[in-house]
Amino acid sequence: MKIALYGFMGAGKSSLGELLASRLGYAFFDLDKEIELFSGRTINEIFLQDGEIAFRRLEHQVLKKLVKNDLENTVVSLGGGTILQPQNRKLLELKSFYKIFLDVTVSQLYKRLKKEKSQRPLLKDISEEDLPGFIEALHDSRWKIYNRYYDLKLQIDKEDFNMVLDRLTMLLRSN
Repeated sequence: MKIALYGFMGAGKSSLGELLASRLGYAFFDLDKEIELFSGRTINEIFLQDGEIAFRRLEHQVLKKLVKNDLENTVVSLGGGTILQPQNRKLLELKSFYKIFLDVTVSQLYKRLKKEKSQRPLLKDISEEDLPGFIEALHDSRWKIYNRYYDLKLQIDKEDFNMVLDRLTMLLRSN
């Protein structure tokens, strides 16, 4: 089974993906880390030097390279904007990925993201007072697409992380 985790930044895709892959005995790939390895630069550097449009092109290129291998038993953690791009959705469909949407409320995302604001290219220039409104607006603009392309949707902010991992593992093993 090939699994793609997606959702808003701060949803826990990378952390949950790595633990899930380990528990299932699958390979794990974090798309952002793969982009950094491929480009030799951090995500922040790419955004700063080249802008978001260039980053999205690079993101698609690395995703295409990654899924071209047709690895079975793989978990891929996508970036927050990856699923928004039609060519990425088409690629994941073509390669038969089981897509899991990690849905988190805006208030929970704000609690998580305010601590890591400087590490997030889309947030680092937003003032503290504007941050809640910016997160809400960005979340709302992405949510319709996020909520349309999943095979499994998990609302994960009300449960303990280990409970989410246990429930997800059980659901996937029963498929």
